[in-house]
Amino acid sequence: MSNLTTILTHRGLDLSKNKDDNYFSESSLEAFTDQINRGYGLEFDIRITKDNKFIIIHDDNLLRLTTNKDSRLIKDINLEELLEININGSHLVSLSQLLDLIENISATSVISALHLKYTVQDLKYLDLLVKELESRDLSKFIVFDVLKETAIYLKKSLPNIRLAPSVAHSYDIERYNSAVGGTLWDIKDVLDNKNLFYAVWLDEWDTLNKNGSNKIFYNQETFNAFRSVGLKIFLVTPELHSTSPGLYGEESHKDAINEETLMSRIKQIIALKPDSVCTDYPYRVRDLLSL
Repeated sequence: MSNLTTILTHRGLDLSKNKDDNYFSESSLEAFTDQINRGYGLEFDIRITKDNKFIIIHDDNLLRLTTNKDSRLIKDINLEELLEININGSHLVSLSQLLDLIENISATSVISALHLKYTVQDLKYLDLLVKELESRDLSKFIVFDVLKETAIYLKKSLPNIRLAPSVAHSYDIERYNSAVGGTLWDIKDVLDNKNLFYAVWLDEWDTLNKNGSNKIFYNQETFNAFRSVGLKIFLVTPELHSTSPGLYGEESHKDAINEETLMSRIKQIIALKPDSVCTDYPYRVRDLLSL
């Protein structure tokens, strides 16, 4: 199966390598360097430090990454100290450092994805982000999970920035939107505001529908809605919620129950030819794309 779908790794993970205890920590400079050198784009989360700098890390604290040795909040630690922490031989990375890596090494056809969590969408943080991005090659990455007011502000400040809303099924919006700060969009709202966006970031969450039946959000109808207005399609594969810490609710995608079932579903997803797929199994997905 040949198409132009590119692969994004998910917050520095690669489960085919994470089975080896010697692989790099997630959200680390070492993991991101390894993955981008293998031709993958990167999906990553930013947090704000005590001294108002951007660090790359999924959680708002160090507890999980340090295996319960350090419970401090990211917002209570200066950037320099965070960068010096040794996490089993790996080290966290600043946004500036990671953008340098993306600009200097990434192939021109590979686009990465900056996850702008709702906690970083206050105006004071957006101004810091604009300052960081204004001298960057904005064609190398998208910024996703944006609120409408954030999208308007960023487009006004950086007209060439590539933004993407997080789009979900209406039932998932009903269940999970409050947990993610109201950042989930439905299809109609995206189409009504299409001029703000370069792409959409799709998330299937799970297969449960409101009436107890099954639902599938990744389908031709959904894809056609966005392609008809020229939006690129980025999406996350079914296992991402089960491998992420702190599930928001009862979501548990049945297609991620085991690796065989997951790969069967991913094969169906890539047959729809999304522009980019964010996955914990980049090596396996690359094999599927080459079939």
